[in-house]
Amino acid sequence: MKSVLATVAVLLCLPLSASPQASAPAAAESADARRERAQKIAAVVQALALEEGGHVADIGAGDGLYEISLSRAAGASGRVYAEDIDEKGAIKQLHERVAGAHLANVEVILGTPDDPKLPAATLDGVLMVITYHEVADYRKMLEHVFAALKPGGRLVVVDMMPHKTLARPRADQTKNHVIAAALAESEIREAGFEVLSRDDHFIDNPDEESTRWMIVFRKPAPLP
Repeated sequence: MKSVLATVAVLLCLPLSASPQASAPAAAESADARRERAQKIAAVVQALALEEGGHVADIGAGDGLYEISLSRAAGASGRVYAEDIDEKGAIKQLHERVAGAHLANVEVILGTPDDPKLPAATLDGVLMVITYHEVADYRKMLEHVFAALKPGGRLVVVDMMPHKTLARPRADQTKNHVIAAALAESEIREAGFEVLSRDDHFIDNPDEESTRWMIVFRKPAPLP
């Protein structure tokens, strides 16, 4: 009888949160929160200047870290297009993120390396985070982005600034997964965009070799 009572007492003293399954979601949420702060997601989304009912695309969306913030910014009547070309990896993760967070206004799109497959002339904003340097045929990609944006729509590009290869040709930079802000600005201006702002030290982490820059572009409105 004493052994039975002792077992019951031990069980009653165990904390309810002792289960690994109960603590896993909290750990995942805190990891995302840390990534959001480190990548300044709030500032990036703010740069898109989205309003309720806006339509926006995230090109190279990866695991969908930005999608919850974009979904909130667009609102229930808005639309978010989460695009990637990695069908087995990123696209699967995006579907899981959208379903898990119940993001009813987010649509996952499988694009191609030079075409994000976006609807024409419907977007108020396009986001490219650590994606632009990966696009080999950037001219064709920018043509599609330009066509997808409404006049006055914004293109926000965040990428990593090279250090050792800063003065080298584009190919030398991009093979190291970086690209100079000045080079990207020049290329995107040639595609017809105008620059609203540029921050070469948007994220400046001394513990990393590369600094993240951010440039906000706009598709010009037609002259009256």
